Amino acid sequence: MVSLEGVERFEELLYRHESDGPYNYRTLFTADGFWARRASQKRLTLLKKLDVPLRAMLESSEQVIFLTAGVMYSFWESYFLGLPMYYLNRRALVLTTERLLLIQINSRKRPEVLRSQILLGAVERLSRTGLGNTLVELTSGKRYVFAYIPKADRKALITHLENAKTQGTPSSSAGGIEHLCRHCYAPLAGYPAECPRCHGALKSAAKAGLLSLVFPGLGDLYLGHRGIATFELLVAALLWLGVLLPNPELPTSTLDVAIMAVFVFALLHVPDSIATRYIGRKGYYPAGDGPTRVAPRSATAA
Repeated sequence: MVSLEGVERFEELLYRHESDGPYNYRTLFTADGFWARRASQKRLTLLKKLDVPLRAMLESSEQVIFLTAGVMYSFWESYFLGLPMYYLNRRALVLTTERLLLIQINSRKRPEVLRSQILLGAVERLSRTGLGNTLVELTSGKRYVFAYIPKADRKALITHLENAKTQGTPSSSAGGIEHLCRHCYAPLAGYPAECPRCHGALKSAAKAGLLSLVFPGLGDLYLGHRGIATFELLVAALLWLGVLLPNPELPTSTLDVAIMAVFVFALLHVPDSIATRYIGRKGYYPAGDGPTRVAPRSATAA
């Protein structure tokens, strides 16, 4: 397979043969007008950042048809968990001949830890919401909303998805988003301590929640969210300093300190523990111990 590392302009790829790699360059890029060329160039930038992990995720016969980027949106997540979910829910949407891959990305659109998929057979349709977001409706009745996908990309994604469903043979029409093992990219069920396929260790959402219960920020640090963890640790430390080292000019009894400590624990530690556990269940975070063996890709967990 030819690397994309030295490619500077998407036009260079339009003349490559499909056998050069797992990408259909004629559906990924278009040179039809100024805005289309600009969008294609941005798509090339994103593809180059995803190239290495994406090649590892794809089956031998699988081909990438289109890709874009957006943010998985949930009203309840935004309402209760706020701004951190915007950063944690950023995804590259990679449409292949078999599935829609969801790869977590950062603000620079570089790949992060979480990987998920939706099989094409499970997708009922893609459409536009009243607010201009992208709605993914599944045959199971589940619905997922993606915000900040450019209008042109949304239209192209819908068109390419319909074509792929027509031309392909969906392997499944059940379920919804399937989270993938970060070590071997096999779809897993539940929240195991290790991947049944490759035996790679996975972090525990329950442990993350417990750590945040002990002290806010520790659970996020365990999951690898260093920015969020640093902020939470600083805020919690300042609050506890205010409780344990009160102003000497304002006399405070031991009972007052105990009551304030209970309030801080109940209003800070407990909610953060619940939120961290919830975030830890949004996918599989790899632990330090890597895979010990890898079974054939077809052998997935039940």
